[in-house]
Amino acid sequence: MIKHLQKVGNSRGIVLDKPILELLHIADNAAFEITQEKNGLFLKPLSAEDAYRKISQKHRKSLNKLAQ
Repeated sequence: MIKHLQKVGNSRGIVLDKPILELLHIADNAAFEITQEKNGLFLKPLSAEDAYRKISQKHRKSLNKLAQ
């Protein structure tokens, strides 16, 4: 399957067809972790818990200051 970049505001994006999302059981509001793999990108769906864990680890000091 070949997809082309499409303009989305000031950025560019790739649209994933609904049948592909359904096949992979990906929700409409899914979060993804994007990593570089060899000569391309790898997209891994994250659960809300995984996304929170990653953000809270990265911004722990700021979150602690907000909690005070």
